[in-house]
Amino acid sequence: MRRPARHGRRRAQAGFALPSVLFVTAMVTLVFLVAIQALASLASETRRVKTGVAFEADALSLEARAAFIVATRPLGATAALGGATANAPALLALDGRPYAAGPDLILSAQDEAGLINLDNLPTPARARLFAAMGVSPANQAAMADRLGDYMDVADLKRPQGADAADYARAGLPAPPQGQLVRRAQALGLLGWDQAVGAARWRDFADNVTADPSSSAVNINTATATTLVVLYGLTPAQADAAVARRAAAPFTELEDLGRATGLKLLSDAERSYTMPNGRIALRVEDAAAGYAYRSRLILSPDDPTRPFWVAEPTTSQLSPAERAEIPAHAPPFPDPAD
Repeated sequence: MRRPARHGRRRAQAGFALPSVLFVTAMVTLVFLVAIQALASLASETRRVKTGVAFEADALSLEARAAFIVATRPLGATAALGGATANAPALLALDGRPYAAGPDLILSAQDEAGLINLDNLPTPARARLFAAMGVSPANQAAMADRLGDYMDVADLKRPQGADAADYARAGLPAPPQGQLVRRAQALGLLGWDQAVGAARWRDFADNVTADPSSSAVNINTATATTLVVLYGLTPAQADAAVARRAAAPFTELEDLGRATGLKLLSDAERSYTMPNGRIALRVEDAAAGYAYRSRLILSPDDPTRPFWVAEPTTSQLSPAERAEIPAHAPPFPDPAD
């Protein structure tokens, strides 16, 4: 009578052991799966870092080649020239046009006198700046007043502006109340996040610079957006001006007025048709998904350092930025030419 009881206990123990074995097996399998996933993630991250390092090496090499060109060749109205005279052929255009600089690499150089300089922005152009960035009409005047207060040395508040007390109440850093040295400082403007936002600024920022040391404007390298903001042109008028100057560079601001049907008068103390020695450089790799940006600042009076590289940044390309990279572009010029 006792023997069947022992068999019952054995069957119970066996029945208990099977779920335990299955549980342990499942846990070991889970551990292996997590380990495999971690290794795959680590491998992916390693490839990403390796790709980024290779891209930065290529970008820095191209930056050095571009710097050599603009530092050693004369600058014409629209480009670094191939020879030593103003009539020499263009070697590197400074109007932001793309160059193929290797497999999947695109380089462009933009004369900053052809950009919107926040430090020399006329009052009427401030509202047009925010309109161009997609700010709602109801907020354009307020943001323009705030930008004026943000950079104004005098502590006088404009009708829809904001002073230091407003920034303190909002928990924001105090405004510089002076000229900006980097365009990114504009992001500290009260209400910027709500009115402009990161996505719009990312799409627009390449049209903007901040340089208190230069008041030059180059209508021969200006982006169409710059022409719209600075002179109140319509997009169609700006495109017509860009097409007109492709035939022959403008020689004075009044040429731009004649090309667009506007009456524009130049200021005798300001240059309107030549580069200012500050170049916004951009290198993009659609396959790698990265973009490199920097500023080349020429210093011809310095015998030991003819140029400076400022504000270098590397960022990932957004899908929209990838889509805008041209599939075909002329080859990047060889500095030896």
